[in-house]
Amino acid sequence: MVHVTDKNITVLGAGRSGISAAILLAKHDAKVLVSDSNANNKSSDLMRIFDEHGISYEFGQHSRKILESDFVILSPGIPTTSNVVQLLYERDIPVYSEIEAASWFTESPIIAVTGSNGKTTTTTLIADMLERSGIPAVACGNIGHSFSSAVYTAIVSGSHPMYVTEVSSFQLETTKDFRPKVAVLLNITPDHLDRYDSFLDYALTKCRVLINQEKEDFAVLNRDDKIINEHAKTKAYVIPVSKEKLPDSIAYLDGETFSFRLNNQWHNLDKNDIKLFGIHNEYNIASAASAVSPFIKDHEGVFSSLRNFKTIPHRIEFAGEAGNIRFYNDSKGTNTDSVKMAIRSFTSPLHLILGGRDKNNDFRELAPYLSKNDKLYLIGEASDKIMEQLKEFDPIPCGNLETAVMKAFGEAHPGDAILLSPACASYDQYKNFEERGDHFKQLVKTIMDLGNESK
Repeated sequence: MVHVTDKNITVLGAGRSGISAAILLAKHDAKVLVSDSNANNKSSDLMRIFDEHGISYEFGQHSRKILESDFVILSPGIPTTSNVVQLLYERDIPVYSEIEAASWFTESPIIAVTGSNGKTTTTTLIADMLERSGIPAVACGNIGHSFSSAVYTAIVSGSHPMYVTEVSSFQLETTKDFRPKVAVLLNITPDHLDRYDSFLDYALTKCRVLINQEKEDFAVLNRDDKIINEHAKTKAYVIPVSKEKLPDSIAYLDGETFSFRLNNQWHNLDKNDIKLFGIHNEYNIASAASAVSPFIKDHEGVFSSLRNFKTIPHRIEFAGEAGNIRFYNDSKGTNTDSVKMAIRSFTSPLHLILGGRDKNNDFRELAPYLSKNDKLYLIGEASDKIMEQLKEFDPIPCGNLETAVMKAFGEAHPGDAILLSPACASYDQYKNFEERGDHFKQLVKTIMDLGNESK
């Protein structure tokens, strides 16, 4: 643990994780300054929270006060290439990730989940499996409930849960000694290439989740992922995940059965009893069961979770049905590999809504997964690029989500599926992917309420 009492600590960024980190550090008697360059983030409610915890703050600038810091906690939205971070490096002021800081204040086991796709589902599923196995656990991290907030809540309440932490590549960039008991690396596919120098740079950042593990730790690795096999190096005991049963496999899905090994005994669950939908979730399920295996005594909690756990919001989430046309919200599908998985989950003709803010995607990668019966509807800033790269599918430009949903519903036939899976970020038209997904669900609800079932 890093000693923080009476230390001058700056938290860069007043987002969710930055605010939580500041409060946690102030709880341990650090002298905390929150510095946010965006003046619009200043609010009376936020200043009241900071005042209650004795936290100093500044908005609209990063003043020279930050250069008086003993060290700095960096919010994930601020890249290490930014001028302010480069200035800190020049002055030899240590810069740490929020997840690193949170880990200083707990001795509970940490399960860290990362990957390009499936992180939130797997993180939430692991916590549910642990809870159903009688082990207190909290899902946190890059999931809407920061790691720092979870640790602070536990300290205040006197509880000692396990932490199942979703960690992004942005958060891993500035980890130094972060050491999870279990690291889960789901997959590595091109994403956030607008932030990294290359795909390799992004991939190696993901693998940082493994670098501090020792032989008594565990690494759950997708052995069907070529990039993970090439670049994931660890001292930890490796639990492999694959579509096939490998010699050291603990969990896998084979045909219609989920198999799980615990205490050298295999237990089986019929695939039809599992609530999670989609091919991609087969890897998520096997990874989650593998991650909890070092901590549980029997398989019942895992199987109970799988029988009851449903898709998380915004990930191939069933949004409703009208005229025998089903709507699915996959707003969290913000890169092409995520969308490929979503497309493969459907056998019916698909009406796919694509677009938003491009993350330097190559949308041509989607072509082999689409059929001549599928139709594309384009929204947002990336529309022209998608139109050019997927022109053989005659995409329909719509501009905004409402127009796209209504056009798709007008074109769809009974038995078809309408899928929002944008392969883009949401920031051109929405605050985040949640707001975009919620808007989609509201549009579907409107269609259902109007009783448009004349098809």
